[in-house]
Amino acid sequence: MTNLRIATAIFILFFCASVQGQEVEVIKVDVALVTVNVNVSDGKGHALSSLKAEDFQVTDEGQAVTLGFFESQGPASIVFVVDISSSMRGPKWRHLKEGMKEFLARAPEGNDYTLVTFSDSPQLIARSVRADELWRTFDGLRPLGHTALYDAMLLGLNTLDELPQRHKTLILFSDGEDNSSRVGLPAVQQEALTRRATIYTVGILPDDPDLSPYGPKGKQLLNELATTTGGLVHFPSSHEVGDVLKRINADVTNQYSLGYYPPDKTPGRRRRIQVNLAQDTHRLKLRYQQSYLIR
Repeated sequence: MTNLRIATAIFILFFCASVQGQEVEVIKVDVALVTVNVNVSDGKGHALSSLKAEDFQVTDEGQAVTLGFFESQGPASIVFVVDISSSMRGPKWRHLKEGMKEFLARAPEGNDYTLVTFSDSPQLIARSVRADELWRTFDGLRPLGHTALYDAMLLGLNTLDELPQRHKTLILFSDGEDNSSRVGLPAVQQEALTRRATIYTVGILPDDPDLSPYGPKGKQLLNELATTTGGLVHFPSSHEVGDVLKRINADVTNQYSLGYYPPDKTPGRRRRIQVNLAQDTHRLKLRYQQSYLIR
């Protein structure tokens, strides 16, 4: 019976393809497409959002590549990785909620949102939902436990592959260094290069200036995750979180997404990207992930 079903399925496929002599459109998706998110700003830091595909020149390991995908101010899949450990209680949590509520209320049409939270361990709370649904979920969260930051980042990065938009962004909120993860920093660093999403890191500082939740290692981590992926790092006090979210929202909205097929698809190799403007006056600043790993 199984063989009969298989034969029947094959027959139906060939019949549909040949009916009335019509050609069947085949859609091929190549997961090896490299997507690079690029921010362009002038000398005063103002975003330049009127560029076209032909304005960009991209090289991969020094070899010029042809863009197979270009999008300006298109929809994005945004992953929030949010610290809900005990230390986030009080003003930090209140200001973060206020900022998130406004961020989601201003959400562009077509965006989807994913939420990963972490305390003793990470949890995928919502996947690829609308802004209003994410807010309802977020509003019910309560901080408790330790800080499994590395584990949460790994979960958030792994989730990116399952999201619908080519333009992907991850935003991390935490108020301290990792103290509860099973994986280490190297695993997070490698995944960040592999997933090719812009990462924004927000290290929330205590209101008491005498307290310092981030040592040199913690600040280096947040800086590295952001800068190596073309994102931004912020260390705001709790009452500044809302303003930081506004800046991140504007930054994501004004990104260009460029896609191309790499000249070499050898797994495990780290490759260098360079993006230039065809007519750059040297007063424009480009920010993007400058290297990646092929899986």
